[in-house]
Amino acid sequence: MKILAISDVHGEDNKNLYKYLKNNDIDLVLVSGDITNFGPLEFVDDFVQNIIDCGCEVIALPGNCDPNGICNAINESGAFCLHKNIVKYDDDIVLIGYGGSNPTPFDTPGEIDDDVIYRDIYELLTEYDYINNYKIPKIKILLTHAPPYNTKADLVMNGEHVGSQSILKVIQEFRPEINICGHIHEAKSIDEIDDTIVANPGMLKDNGAILVTIMDKSDYHVELVDLKE
Repeated sequence: MKILAISDVHGEDNKNLYKYLKNNDIDLVLVSGDITNFGPLEFVDDFVQNIIDCGCEVIALPGNCDPNGICNAINESGAFCLHKNIVKYDDDIVLIGYGGSNPTPFDTPGEIDDDVIYRDIYELLTEYDYINNYKIPKIKILLTHAPPYNTKADLVMNGEHVGSQSILKVIQEFRPEINICGHIHEAKSIDEIDDTIVANPGMLKDNGAILVTIMDKSDYHVELVDLKE
């Protein structure tokens, strides 16, 4: 199975994405937030339908720059909004999602206090572990818009780390195999927190994406790809 993760579309289409999807037999596209640039919500339907027309399913999150109504727009487009949700995908994968970001200096609409982020994701992950009682091993992919704090994925150009302390904490506590994030456009990277791979594809218009190839529940590979190639 092949999963392509993108982020920070900001209302700008990229034809390289559709060419890549058609040429690389992708099963699922994950979009980790900021599909729009403060709207309009109509863009979501057009964007998602273009991906579906390439033969891919779509699971997406809101970002901090998406307006109210974004989750409804995602669900109505034919995609699934993963914000505050857990879904099983295929036999080997569980996806856990949380959109929005910790507070920024820009007062964007999708900002959430970091302690609220921790509580909400903690409840999701606790529910998953309770339901499965650790007896059904699957690859857990935590899809967030905000990156975890103090990683390559949250490093801005002046050298500061601006990610979420709460997402860092839940990764340390629950150890998902993969965290796919976004939000910090210039922080395209793959990093690790203990055994968790942290991947930020960067901004879509810069042709960055993350390719996750899953052979089975214990064999997977995560890499940065260039959509122009």
